[in-house]
Amino acid sequence: MRLRPILITVLSLTALIVAGCGAVARVTEGNPSRGKTLFVAKCGACHILANAKTQGTTGPNLDDAFGPVKEQGFHMSTITDVVRGQIAYPDTKPSTGVPGMLPNLYHGQDARDVAVYVALCANDPNCKIPPGTISVGH
Repeated sequence: MRLRPILITVLSLTALIVAGCGAVARVTEGNPSRGKTLFVAKCGACHILANAKTQGTTGPNLDDAFGPVKEQGFHMSTITDVVRGQIAYPDTKPSTGVPGMLPNLYHGQDARDVAVYVALCANDPNCKIPPGTISVGH
């Protein structure tokens, strides 16, 4: 019977390791000015974001999605990581017949820059975008 707790522990650790495979790394920095340009180019046709002046109609309104989260005091790093994760692994809504967002519309630094921009400026139409790369902390 002692084997069972060991087996459960091994299976649990294996599941955690496998779940982490392929996951995108946490975002620690990005260039929000560049992210805005990239967002407008490929994301704005689907998503509303007041600061970008985009009026997409098929994707979630990012001001509405992240406004309450920001008001609750969630750290920018959390929002950045959520956005980055959605870029890599979007919910494609197959049950609705809506094709959804293509996975990895942006990769690498481009995806990080978009994520930082959205986290910084969602629900803030007058967002002041600092020049260059900024740290999002953790």
